[in-house]
Amino acid sequence: MEKIYDILTGCPLFRGMTAKDIESILTRDDVSVSEFQRGELIARKDTAYSGLMIILTGSAEGIFVYPSGQKSAIETLSPGELISPAFLFGGYNRLPVDVVAAEQTTVLTLHRGLLFELMQDYTLILSNFIDIISNRAGVWQKRIYALSYKTLREKLASYLLDHTQDGTAEVPVPAIKEIADYFSATRSSLLSVIEGMEKKHLIESDGRVIRILNRCGLEEVLK
Repeated sequence: MEKIYDILTGCPLFRGMTAKDIESILTRDDVSVSEFQRGELIARKDTAYSGLMIILTGSAEGIFVYPSGQKSAIETLSPGELISPAFLFGGYNRLPVDVVAAEQTTVLTLHRGLLFELMQDYTLILSNFIDIISNRAGVWQKRIYALSYKTLREKLASYLLDHTQDGTAEVPVPAIKEIADYFSATRSSLLSVIEGMEKKHLIESDGRVIRILNRCGLEEVLK
């Protein structure tokens, strides 16, 4: 249990607290810890969400299933991250996607009632939770904005521009399929768009990163 408190110091919900601080407000009876193997369902879409789940070790993916049966990984969660915190409270507290373990994963569940009490008793936890919800709303706003474009070329241009706003000209590419899933496109269609942009000297790709060569040119794609 002591190790769990150490891990939770890296969780944004407990930002600013030490392991000892967290141990003083949580007991073994307050939480439950579950283990999942790769590919195992952690939580199913549309099930009631009565306890906040936090990734302790491993990673998980939010999987959206389209009416056609096609599946798309819309989000990857790492240790310390919260699963769908915005859906824990409110009138419709049901999970929006399936959550699947991407590898051997440990998940801690904090009962909703206890979390509500903690937010009442500790201003820091309340502030952290509000920050988490606000930040995630910003992320989804950017994604919705990107997906509002009609063509895959426009979507990719928006994605690259959005992911290089900090001054860097490179976007890591862990897997082309991951970006294709992000746009609900096929790998081959995305590769075709990348190749077309390379021919116009807007970008270059070596399989590991996509490097922007002409930012103004990418911005023109969106006009």
